[in-house]
Order: sequence, then C-alpha cells, then structure tokens
Amino acid sequence: MILIGFIKKELIQTLRDPKLGVMVLVAPVLQILLFGFALTNDVVNIRLGAYIAPNDVIALDIYNAAIASKRFLPVDVSNTAPEKAIQQGIADAVLVAPPGGLTRAAGNCNGKMQVLVDASNVLRAVSIDGFIQNITQRTCHHLTASPLKIVVRTLYNPTLETTTFTVPGVMAMLLMTLVMILTSTSIAKEKESGTFETIIAAPIKRRHIILGKTIPFAIVGLFNVFVILISGRLLFHLPFKGNFLVFLLENMLFVTCAVLVGILMSTFVTNQQQSMLCSFIVIFVLIMLSGSFFPVENMPGWLRILAYINPMAHHTFLIRNILLKGGEPLYVTAHMFAIFATNVLIACLAFKRFKITLD
Repeated sequence: MILIGFIKKELIQTLRDPKLGVMVLVAPVLQILLFGFALTNDVVNIRLGAYIAPNDVIALDIYNAAIASKRFLPVDVSNTAPEKAIQQGIADAVLVAPPGGLTRAAGNCNGKMQVLVDASNVLRAVSIDGFIQNITQRTCHHLTASPLKIVVRTLYNPTLETTTFTVPGVMAMLLMTLVMILTSTSIAKEKESGTFETIIAAPIKRRHIILGKTIPFAIVGLFNVFVILISGRLLFHLPFKGNFLVFLLENMLFVTCAVLVGILMSTFVTNQQQSMLCSFIVIFVLIMLSGSFFPVENMPGWLRILAYINPMAHHTFLIRNILLKGGEPLYVTAHMFAIFATNVLIACLAFKRFKITLD
C-alpha cells in the first residue's frame, strides 16, 4: 500500500505540471509524425536539367520519360554550365547529350550520353543512376537498334563514401545539441536553485545578464567546431574544399542560433527536468527536418516548408557545400542570410519572453 500511494503521488505530481503534461503528450505525436513522413528513403523530387538540342529525338524522349515518371522535376540550366548547375544546387542531375546529338550518335552506333549526378548524398546518387539507366532501357529499345550507353559521372564524392554525407550531418547535430542544452539548462538551473532572482536584483543591466550567461557557451560551441572538424578530417578523411574563413563565419552564425534557441527554451521552463524534456523535443524536430540523415527533398511539400525554415537545415546544406563543393558564393550567401534572418527572429522572441517571464 505504501508503494502504491507513493506511485500515485508521483503520477499526480507529474500530471499537475502542465508543462510536463504537454511535453509527454506532444513528444510521441511529433515522433510518429516525423518518423512517418520525414524518415523515408524513397527518392523523389529529383531536380533534372538537360543540355539537349531541340531536334535530338532520342535524348528528348529519355528526358521526357524521366519527368513523366514523377520522380524528376524539370529545372532550367540553359544559362549555367553543367557542373556549375550542380555546384550551385540548381540541379541534382544533368543530362548532357553528345556533340551532334544522341540521335545522330546512335545512328552511327556510338549512342553515348553523359549524366552528371550530385553524389554528396550517396544513397540519392545511386538511386538517380538506377532510375536513369532503367528509363533509358525502357524508352529507347524501340527507337534504335544500336545499344545506348549512359555514362554516369558522380561529382563531389566520386568514390561514393557514405561518411562524406553523414559526417557533416553529425557535425551539425552535435553542435546544436551541445550549445542549446548547455544554454537552456544553465538558466533553468539558476531558476531552480533560486539564485536567478539574486542576479536580476543586482545593479546590472538585463542584456549583461543574458550575454554573461550565453557568451561562454558560444565560445564552447566554437571550440567544438574545431574539435569536430579535426576529428572528421583525421578519422573519416572528410574533404575540405572551401574557404576556412567562410566556414568559420557560417559556424559562428549557427552557434549564435543555437545559443538563442537555448535562451528562448529557458523562458518556457522553470527547472532542469523541464529543460531537458523540452530540449529533447526541440532537438528531435530540428534533426529530423534538417536533412542531416534523410534528404529534405524526399519529404512531402508541407513538411519541406517547415524544413526550409529550420536553421539547422541551412547549416547542414552549407557545411556540405563548403566542404565538398568549395562553397559556391551565391549558394553560401543565400543560406547564410536565411540563418541570419532566423537569428534575428529568435532573438526578438527570446528577449521579449525573457523580460516577461523573469521580471
């Protein structure tokens, strides 16, 4: 009876806390939702460009059949060089017909067409290769008696190493998790112990309190950027083709974002237990919608919208582009601006909430 009474007491105490109750109910729903929609290896929404002459019947048939399969999306790459289109993230794959056209080459028994594929995502690249080969066989067997050959050229990861795709995602995940949890639990600990009132009552400005509680964790986060990068280089031979200063600036922006998310989370909790539960829910959502392990392009449209407002997704895109592709300027600028805009929004919300909840 004593044990039953103790169990009832703990359950009632937990259920009486509305914040804990919401977390207990929300977390399973989010997990089911994200596991069901985001975690899929079904490769779709492949952006396909083509360098094909209007009178090249066979090459156009292959391209049109690919688009009709619903796995490929047409993109215009006419104003961009084939490799540049992939480096800038305009296309995932590009069909390049031979000089004079594939139709003419097939008539001369030399039907060969090149396909450039972005192999920074290995699983996606292998699937694209298989799709193109299959579509070519099904489409062209009745158009020409001579065999057609598709030459696939995998860019930015020619050996198709899976670690080249996964390690940058792990880097983003570790950085966000570490900095966010350290920031939020530090402030929650002060609240729980009752010392935060003393800090607020001290004759110092509120911005000094916030900066003093967060700058140390930003420094820790930047230090971990170097640790993670060096580990990736030494253990997994991760390439680094971009500019180090751009890489550092981008990581500073992302560390700032992680700190701001931690501050915002701390305004919704009153103790470390709530902080850890809240951190679990938030980091889980951010990781699943970041493209770190499962491509954002595979997600349904409504979920991709959420992914593209996720700063961790932009950070993951940037890390892969800088490390593997050299950091194409327009691509890097666009995604860094997205992270900066997110930082401004989160900062406004965090500072507003901080004033309301900690007065």
